[in-house]
Amino acid sequence: MARRGMTLIELLIVIGVISVLLALIFPALIRVRNQAQGTICIQNLKTLSLAWLLYKDDNEDHLVGGEVGKNPHDWVQGPMGTGTFIERKKEGIRRGALFRYAGEMVEVYRCPADQRKLELGRAAYRSYSIAGGANGEGWQNTFVQARKYSEIHHPATTYVFVEQDDPRGWNKGSWVLNPQGKTWVDPFAIWHSRTRSTLGYADGHAEMRRWVDSSTIEMCRKRELFYPVPPSEGQDLRFMLSGFPQKTTEAQHARAGFRLPWRFASTEMHVRQKRSAPQLSGNSYN
Repeated sequence: MARRGMTLIELLIVIGVISVLLALIFPALIRVRNQAQGTICIQNLKTLSLAWLLYKDDNEDHLVGGEVGKNPHDWVQGPMGTGTFIERKKEGIRRGALFRYAGEMVEVYRCPADQRKLELGRAAYRSYSIAGGANGEGWQNTFVQARKYSEIHHPATTYVFVEQDDPRGWNKGSWVLNPQGKTWVDPFAIWHSRTRSTLGYADGHAEMRRWVDSSTIEMCRKRELFYPVPPSEGQDLRFMLSGFPQKTTEAQHARAGFRLPWRFASTEMHVRQKRSAPQLSGNSYN
């Protein structure tokens, strides 16, 4: 007896059921992918932050150069060698002073959520930059760069590495802002849920930061330099100003009435918590 095929109505029902299942599953898959990318990105910046610490241990407390290809001791060099631009970018990473401390793995310099190498005219590979105050690029004499690790007095709350989406096509120089004028200079990247960035800190930990100001999200989305902050906003800028690395003496801290970011009651308590009760989560490694 011949087998009866599916009727048109039955076929449409099956297609409809599959469509509903895909609609239910697809957002969950996106969330899983985003979480996995965020976890890898945090681990990358933890690796780089620890490599940054190892470098100063081997070099009498001197920090690795925070610019790109300006000096032989810079953490990465500019594009070098032959081949495609991406391959030349990778070679510049390999020639950088931090490469051997980072396990000689080019992959840790790139966030998996960074898709710029697929964009026409951008061809970026490295996702991270060093903040200018950590022996990097200055900005109109608005801060004095720390050249030694001992010049950074609050490493647990001072970031060194920033996810950057440089509007010039690939991350050049250092990531900077203006501590004196209290204004943005460079935008950063928000590849994680379009609202988050990963930061690597001077004590070796890394964490993901969720931005709350609409102007911050817009600045990063548009990749605009010198983006203004409305009077009703500024929480994100204050956070980045408070953790920006720069040379500061203890006396200067006391005269300035230095205060930690709002999320910490005291540096000592934060460091004690970091050391005595490390926590692992999908958003941070300590």
